Amino acid sequence: MKTKLRFTRGELTAVLSILAIMLASNLFCHFYKPRPKAALGMQEYAMQFEKFVEMQKVIDDSIRKARDKVYSSGDSVPAFAKKPKKKMYEIVRLDINSCDTSDLVVIPQFGSKRAAKLVEYREKLGGFHSLSQLQEVFVLQNIDTVRLKEYLYCRKDAIRKINVNNATYAELVAHPYLDSYLSKIIVRHRSSKGPIRDLDELQQITHAYPELISRLRHYVCF
Repeated sequence: MKTKLRFTRGELTAVLSILAIMLASNLFCHFYKPRPKAALGMQEYAMQFEKFVEMQKVIDDSIRKARDKVYSSGDSVPAFAKKPKKKMYEIVRLDINSCDTSDLVVIPQFGSKRAAKLVEYREKLGGFHSLSQLQEVFVLQNIDTVRLKEYLYCRKDAIRKINVNNATYAELVAHPYLDSYLSKIIVRHRSSKGPIRDLDELQQITHAYPELISRLRHYVCF
């Protein structure tokens, strides 16, 4: 049964309850005043600071005790954290006049192709007297010979020399420093005028430029 305002009893009860709650909230906000917190005095602040320092000491002691359990006596790191020291790579210098391709490929700047070309040129040359000669090979022209001194050296007594008075034309012309023209002159001269005595005579009969004679000094004998 509805009232004069056309509300049922349940609706009227709900509206009145809501109004009561709103009124109570407004009264609470109006009359409630939060109590201001009292400021800490210097004495209280000093006491709190001392408590903080004592707590830090307790924490430090706990950490030290835990470390003493993990670290062994005299160690700077725990035993489980120790890593075995890697042995430094020991560089073994190789004689460029006796090493083979398997030795050369482990050297920086070398691969199988460069190693094969080096050995091939060494056999034609008779051996190296200087690492700078590596740049005479096309695939080795850009190689850093200064750095290679850490890994290679030249044993000059291992160089095979050519006797210009006994070698055949084929043996002479096969050497990288002697072309067909020079080889023919040498063979013709020794056939007609006898053995060649020294480098000076060799230069006179061949008219070779001084730089070539300087190179041949390491590879010819008389």
